[in-house]
This record gives sequence, structure tokens and C-alpha cells, in this order.
Amino acid sequence: MVKKYFRYVIFFSFFIFINVQFSNAQVIEEDSVTVEDEGEPDEEEIDDSFTGYTDLHYWDFMRIPGFHFDTTMIPSTNYYPFGWDTVTINPYKEDLKEMSDTVLLHLKDSNDCMFHPPAIGELSSGFGFRAWGRRKKFHFGVDVKMEKGDPVYVIFDGVVRVAKRSADYGYVVLIRHYNGLETLYAHFYQLLTYTGAPVRSGDIIGLAGSTGHSTGPHLHFEVRFKGEKIDPNKIIYFPSGSLLDDNLQIDKSCFKHLYEVQANKLRQNRTGRYYKVHKGDTIATIAYEYGISVKHLTRLNGITAKTKLKPGRRIRVR
Repeated sequence: MVKKYFRYVIFFSFFIFINVQFSNAQVIEEDSVTVEDEGEPDEEEIDDSFTGYTDLHYWDFMRIPGFHFDTTMIPSTNYYPFGWDTVTINPYKEDLKEMSDTVLLHLKDSNDCMFHPPAIGELSSGFGFRAWGRRKKFHFGVDVKMEKGDPVYVIFDGVVRVAKRSADYGYVVLIRHYNGLETLYAHFYQLLTYTGAPVRSGDIIGLAGSTGHSTGPHLHFEVRFKGEKIDPNKIIYFPSGSLLDDNLQIDKSCFKHLYEVQANKLRQNRTGRYYKVHKGDTIATIAYEYGISVKHLTRLNGITAKTKLKPGRRIRVR
């Protein structure tokens, strides 16, 4: 009887240990109760150089044992000749709003590249300026309403360049496509792909969620060319989830919104603006009220996120 009891103790101890390790590997964040996305950071606040967390993730187990990335698989080397960065979301740092040439991309053909919408659902937020707190900010993608666990699809054939957990995007995937575009999918609950994975149009790369700067389950979707964002509505007709055209002409008109972003930033930075602290105020509540990140607010005032604010103190918010 004692031996039998001892065997049960060993079995359940091992079971608990395995579950704890698996939970630590996933580090899944809980969704909040609202469905609107009000937490996308400003472009200058997004940490594109964030390397992701280094603990072993569950999607690492999806790689084939002994997987080695063959550099001949790298897509669109004619547009991206400077290596294959699997960490930085935008390593290119090119200014395309004054590009002098015109590029014609063949988005879809019968041999290499087909098309599938990234998600099935209504748009909850479009590409462009939107109100956040007391200011306007630019949203560089579109948000598709989804339920937690809904599948997210690859839109064109390509190879996964980045798959990681980011401070801002949460669980995020960025894919380089053979047609020259890159697409970014953010706020996953769970990833189902890995860096270096070849993917086909219509493959499921993850399950929708609300990780990172997000206040409810949805898909944040971006289209990029050499790191700069293009309005996804120029490519996809979202009400039906169809491709607008098999070809896409890229010139400086695709990036004219960057002038508006730049002008808006200059207006906000031209004059400092201050807030008088009231009882009960915290750095987080003030940052939310004025539509800025805690990181930006603390940097403006030379304080840390743990600084206690006394009533009457003036805090710079612009």
C-alpha cells in the first residue's frame, strides 16, 4: 500500500512540474473585456529593434529537428539586398515619401503567389489618424474584429522573417513575400509558425488574441514595402476579403501620409503642455488621458514609472 501511494506521489509531482514548465514557456497574457483597440503605440514609440524575449517559446517546438535556414529561400532579394534580419521588424530605415522611381509589383500569379485574406471579420479601426485620449495619432494598419482563438491567415506566399513576442505588438509575425511586400500580423494569442518557415497563401500562422498594446481580441494587420507602411485598403477590399488588383504600383504617393504624420508631430512638439497633478493621479492614468505612452511621459519629465506624484506638481505631457 505504501509503495502504491509513493508511486502516485511521484506521478502527480512529475505532472505538475511539466505543466508549470509549459505555462512558463507560453507566457500567455489574459485578454481584457473590451473589444476596441486603443493601445497601438505611435510610430516613434514602437520598438522595432526589440529583440523579443529569450526564454524558450512553445512555437520553437514546431521547428523540424535540425532545422537550418537555407539563405537561397530568402524572397525578393532584388528589393531587399542587405541580408535577412530575423530580429528587427524594420531594419531598412528608408525614407520612401520622396522616392523618385516607380515600382510595379505583381501581387498574384498562377505559379508563385496566390491570395487569401488575412482574417474574416469587420474592420474596427482603419488606416489613418484617430483620436486617442486628448490627441490624434496615426494608425499604420487596420484592425479586424476577431474572437480569441480565431485563425489568422497568410495573404501571399513567402517566408517568415520575424516571429516573436514584442513589447508593443505582443505575439507578432512578419512575413517577406516573393512579390516584394512584407506583411505584419500582431496581438496573437498563440503563434503557429516560426522564423524561417516557408508559408503559402491561406496557411494559418496563429490564433487571434490581445497581447501587447491591445485592449481586446483582434488582428492588427500592416502592409509594408522596405519597412514603410502602405494602406492595406489599397490592396484588399475588406468587406468581401478580395484582392483589388493582381498588380500594385508603388510610388511616392503611397507614402504621402508620412508628411501628415511628420506635420502632426511638429505641431505637438512646438509648444510644451503641462498637467497639474491631482490626488489619485498616477503616471499611467495621466499617460492614458493624454494618449501617450508611460515611457514617453517619463522621458519628457526625467522621472521613472515608479515615481510617486504629489498633488500640485506640474507634469509635461507635450
